[in-house]
Amino acid sequence: MQFDEALKYLGDFGRYQKVIYFTLCLLAIPCAWHSLGNTFLSASPDHHCSLYDGYTYNTSQEALMSCAVPRKDDGSWDSCRRYNISIGPGGVECSPDEPRETIPCDMGWVFDSTFYDKTAVTEFNLVCENDAQRQLSKSLVLAGKMVGSMVCGQLADFAGRKKAFTLPLLIMVGVGTGASFVHTFTLFCVMQFLLGVSASGTFVVAIVIATEMVGKSQRATAGIVIEYFYSIGYMSMALIAWRLRDWHTIELAISIPPVIFLAYYFIVPESPRWLLSKGKTAEAEKIVRKAAKINKVKIPESVFQDEPLETKDEEQVKASVGRTYTFFDLLRYPNMRKKAILIYFIWLSNNLVYYGLSFFSEDLGNDPYFSFFLAGAVEVPAYIVCQLLLGRIGRKWLICIFMTIGGVSLLCAMAIPTDMATVTLVIAMIGKLCISGSYAIVYLYAIELFPTPVRNVGVGMGSFVSRIGSIASPYVLYLGDVTFFQFPFLVFGSFALLAGVSTLLLPDTLGAKLPQTMEEGEAFGKNMTFREMFKLPNCRRVPDHEDDENQEEKFHALEMSAAYCNVGVQTED
Repeated sequence: MQFDEALKYLGDFGRYQKVIYFTLCLLAIPCAWHSLGNTFLSASPDHHCSLYDGYTYNTSQEALMSCAVPRKDDGSWDSCRRYNISIGPGGVECSPDEPRETIPCDMGWVFDSTFYDKTAVTEFNLVCENDAQRQLSKSLVLAGKMVGSMVCGQLADFAGRKKAFTLPLLIMVGVGTGASFVHTFTLFCVMQFLLGVSASGTFVVAIVIATEMVGKSQRATAGIVIEYFYSIGYMSMALIAWRLRDWHTIELAISIPPVIFLAYYFIVPESPRWLLSKGKTAEAEKIVRKAAKINKVKIPESVFQDEPLETKDEEQVKASVGRTYTFFDLLRYPNMRKKAILIYFIWLSNNLVYYGLSFFSEDLGNDPYFSFFLAGAVEVPAYIVCQLLLGRIGRKWLICIFMTIGGVSLLCAMAIPTDMATVTLVIAMIGKLCISGSYAIVYLYAIELFPTPVRNVGVGMGSFVSRIGSIASPYVLYLGDVTFFQFPFLVFGSFALLAGVSTLLLPDTLGAKLPQTMEEGEAFGKNMTFREMFKLPNCRRVPDHEDDENQEEKFHALEMSAAYCNVGVQTED
């Protein structure tokens, strides 16, 4: 039995596939919460040294601040040092020209409560010499996503897709709820790491099983629509944080709702493609028959019959059934190894820029909640552009265009003066829009590049490698704090531009059949010429066949053209 043959009758995106697909899409919302929520959990409000017991943040007391707090070169109040003088509630008089010694904040810090009531930074004093620890908590979330993508990706190929996304869901609910009650920084970091594991593990497996359920003419749509749900989670995270403003209640609010998704273990079917790759034909057949019943179509019994092995390709397919492949098997094939390295670098660059700009939104503009919401909102038009063009110009060229434009715009932001906050925010959002578009496509692109036996482990390892970029992104921002404000734009823009150009070395997957064997995966895109690297796909009209005996050939040509152009196929009555 071949699942692609069954899809000819079920339809590439029939009623059954749509129900399963949109059910899985809902998982993207809590995944976004726990991937990006640390932006608010460990947000750093404006602060300066505490001046006496009971003192609260108040920069409007100009005379007191001038006597007690030095100014930095840019005219702002120093947040990490104070003058070594005794001050009480009654204040103190001093001469501005009088030389005074500066000392660290020996009495702690006071924080601006305009936007945040309590964050991990204010609770654990993660400022000044401890600022690197604040970035550590962000990096640990992303390190968890690295581990989660690798472990759950491998687990999905060994134990199946269903079990692989149920386990991280359990971690998300249990650990997230427990994290809201911790009061030590060490436990906070451990919990953030585990939540990163759960978010990545859930999302990677969900997007794979969702994409494997649909046919080739709808794979592009399936790969993009799930990202709309991620954007909903992104934007709603800003609203949740704005309403609650305390990191304990925020963590609890985003950890309890995912408990309803545990019911998916009994609702969502296993991937028929995975079942067939493991030789579990009877279970796959049961799912396909149920899908046919819901889609109200009849599938010929010949589709469910095992075909005799007559060709070398069929022998290869049979040889691969029941065998479990690892990432090292993928590396044994030169062309697949080259494609893996390229797509992993592109993926790494996407993560570096995507998460860097997401975290950077806290420092852009005048309202961190609005900036964060805007950073999520600009993803929607990016996905719309993807849907409109993905089936026209292909995955490769769209990633290339997105990353090149995004890289150039971020590099241009270096020329903007630091006091032009609104202009900087606009330029950063242009870069965020572009990187969001390429970030959405790279998942789909990787899924289509890898053959079925190593698809999940290949995508999982890609997600694992890409987290190196995301883990590094908070420290790129930290280096911007200690060097110059435009430093993050230099790094993000350079990586985006280089990755955009590197995409030209990969084959396009527009309309291509998913590789089913390792040999098919190795042959795909091998020995591309220089001219083929720059060749744009085009949608050609398939000529009509007037002769009735060629109707089967006509339908096959229409089907292939529809897949190539990413549109549906309708049969004639």
